[in-house]
Formats: sequence, C-alpha cells, structure tokens
Amino acid sequence: MSDLIGNLVGTLGVDHHQAEGAAGTVLGLIKQNAPEGTLDGVVAKTPEAQGWMDKAAPALTGGGGGLGSLLGGGGLGGLGSLGGLVQGAAALQTVTAALEKLGIPSGVAAQAIPIVLSFLQTKLGDKSFAALTSKVPFLQELSGSQASAAGGLAGAFGKLF
Repeated sequence: MSDLIGNLVGTLGVDHHQAEGAAGTVLGLIKQNAPEGTLDGVVAKTPEAQGWMDKAAPALTGGGGGLGSLLGGGGLGGLGSLGGLVQGAAALQTVTAALEKLGIPSGVAAQAIPIVLSFLQTKLGDKSFAALTSKVPFLQELSGSQASAAGGLAGAFGKLF
C-alpha cells in the first residue's frame, strides 16, 4: 500500500478502496485542468496513481460536467482571486460528490483534499507545486486548506459573506 493510501485510510477511517477513490478523484481533477504532462512525474514516482485516476475518471466526467464547464471559455478568468475562489468551491463540490458515491461522507471527503495535495507537493517539490497552483487557480484555494482541513476555502467564503 502506498504512503498516500495508508495515510488516507488511517486519518480518515475509510477503507482501501475508498482511499484509492479519494486519491484518484483529487489527482484526476487536477490532471483534467492542468497543462498536459503536469502529473507525469507523480505517476513515474507512484505508478499506482494512474490506476487511481483511471478508476475515478467516470465519477469526474459523469453528471453535471464537473469543473470543466467552469474552466472552459475563460468565464472566470477576469475575476482574479474571486475566480479562484469560485473554482475552488466547484472543485470541492466535484470531489465531494464523487466521493459520496464511494460512501465517503462530505465532511470526510473535504479532509481528503489537503492530504492528497500534501502528497502531490511532496512528489512534485515545492517549486513545481507552486508552478502548478499558479496554472490551476482552484488549487490555490484548495491548497490553502492544508494547514487546517476546515480552513482555506471555508474561511474565504466566510470573508465574502
């Protein structure tokens, strides 16, 4: 079992299948929205990650279009940080909905995101992870929640309202 899957199982109290689904969903969403080849280094270092993403792909493409409709067409590009916030909310909703199909409650699903992002940062390195977050605006919001599973996005919404 990979370190990531073991961490998800131990921290979230989910089973092995659910942990793989969580990892694949988050990584798959990033892969869908990042420049081509961005996660190649991660897959080279953790070959099973491709399998996790392949298994999660149907949940990310089915029902409601996921995040793709938000990112397509440049609809949020001119909104600056608000665009990243909205995309972050959409990404969180997409991940949560996909993981609920695996029997993972929404609160637990939200806790999976910072764990997977921390894994990704470790595999890519700080410089490459920073470059990735600059190219995928919703990652700036989601990675802001790494310090606290309930922080980042929720705190940002609190500031808006």
